[in-house]
Amino acid sequence: MRRRTLWINLGIGALIVVIFALIVGSLRSGEQPTEDRTVTVTRGDLRSTVTASGTVARAGVVELGFATPGTVTSVDVQAGDSVVAGQVLATVDDTAALQQLAAAESSLAQAVQSAASTDASVASASAALADARRVAEQTNKRNKLAVDQARESLSAAENLWSESCLDPNNPSCPNPSAQAQLRAAEASIDSSQRALDTAVENAANNAVGYDIAVNQAGEVLTQRQNQENSACEGVGSGTATCTSAQTATVTARQTYDNAVRGRTTGLLVDQQSQQTASLNLASANVALQRTQAELRKAGSDAVRSSRQALESAEGLFEQGKIAGEQSIRSAQSALQSALAAEQTVEIPGGEEVTAAQAAIAAAETGVTAAQAALDDTRLIAPVSGTVGQVPYVVGELATSTATSGGITVIPDGPLEVVADFAESDAAGIAVGAEATVTFDALAGEQAKGNVIAIDPVATTSSSGLITYSVRVQVIDPPDAVREGMTASVSVLINEVADALIVPQGAITGSGDQASVLLQRPDGTSEATRITIGLQGDGGTEVTGGLQEGDVLVIPSADDLSFPEGGVPGSGRDDDPDGPFGGGGD
Repeated sequence: MRRRTLWINLGIGALIVVIFALIVGSLRSGEQPTEDRTVTVTRGDLRSTVTASGTVARAGVVELGFATPGTVTSVDVQAGDSVVAGQVLATVDDTAALQQLAAAESSLAQAVQSAASTDASVASASAALADARRVAEQTNKRNKLAVDQARESLSAAENLWSESCLDPNNPSCPNPSAQAQLRAAEASIDSSQRALDTAVENAANNAVGYDIAVNQAGEVLTQRQNQENSACEGVGSGTATCTSAQTATVTARQTYDNAVRGRTTGLLVDQQSQQTASLNLASANVALQRTQAELRKAGSDAVRSSRQALESAEGLFEQGKIAGEQSIRSAQSALQSALAAEQTVEIPGGEEVTAAQAAIAAAETGVTAAQAALDDTRLIAPVSGTVGQVPYVVGELATSTATSGGITVIPDGPLEVVADFAESDAAGIAVGAEATVTFDALAGEQAKGNVIAIDPVATTSSSGLITYSVRVQVIDPPDAVREGMTASVSVLINEVADALIVPQGAITGSGDQASVLLQRPDGTSEATRITIGLQGDGGTEVTGGLQEGDVLVIPSADDLSFPEGGVPGSGRDDDPDGPFGGGGD
């Protein structure tokens, strides 16, 4: 009976196995084959960045407000105006402040007068100290004025001379007198040259005239000699005709001799005229060179003399300061000696001074406070920049900055973006890191940037999110960028050059358990363990296990749920860890 029951149970079990196999077979036969998605391992540069949003602002915005309330009497700027350091922006009624200052100064004068009447020696010493200070101040002003004048004289001397002044036709010469002298010297050269040219031309013309006169006289002499020979031949020399012919010949010879002597004398005179004109031209050239040298020396001498005068004035200024300081110290010592002889009182802080000194000190403190209150009636720009908000209106009561904002001045300087990064992202950011800034209101516009500061103190939101503020200076921002715009900042935290890059979707697991499906030449794939490096914005760096050009199969849902080797946990003896090295658990 038992054996029969056993066979019945075995039959039922076998039937169940067959039915299950048929069901599984039918399900598998109904599945449609899927085409594997693949990617290729590439090589390139990989960057890793972190991103956060922030607001564009100028660094160091200054807010100025009146220390005490008062009626606004003037508002000299409006939003958008450019201001310079020291410029008055707004004022409130200073009547009360002036009255307080006058009263404080009156109290000081009374305290000084009381001290003087109490102790003449102290008054005398104080007067001596005041005189020493006044004399030192006047001496310093006088010597400083002399230094300024000497500096101006040196500048004038340096500006009055230039090598361009050696050219009388150079319009850049700053010294008209020098150019006038050079033009006069060149005019003398031109005149001498014309005189020489005239002398040479006259000598040439005269030589021709001399030759013509000699030739004409020679021809006349020849004619007279021929006539004499004809008249005296055969008849003797005693006849009247012969005598007359002889006289004419003598006269012609004298005329010829005179022409020869005139030519000789004229040539000599003309030669002397040319030599004289040539000497005059040489003298004019020498005079021009001498004038140029004298002008150059005069310019150099003027600069050197002015520089020496400046050095002397500066020396006197320093000596005067030292002498004044010594005089003041001496007067202060005398005053301290006089005060030491008086009865002292103890003031708050344990210091002992005379009653007169205490009164004067108290009065001086009052004057200082009153002067500060008067100064507080004016808002003065501490830096140059652009005015932001202007909340004041003439005639209205200006409240203190503690209750309402004052005038803001945006300093001239680079734009910054302050962005809050999550603590995990902020941990990788370093000062000096490169950044890319984009602007929500300016599509397609971006600018480079550098991290200039990281807030060392974290901020915790109401939801418990911990962030750190990071300041990024924007380099060459687009013209349309304005303060207050929303910006997105991407900060570079790491980068690798010439890396093997695999898309993150092709990697299964992480750390030491990272694997990929490497496609075989026959189209099948096998699980391959890899070593990963930087996880960047455009993929993951692979440092071991793959080569450039390898083809990877991106795992499907089935690959992740039922990898090759069976259902996870099946415990195959040939691959107990599973194809992805993670075991079958």
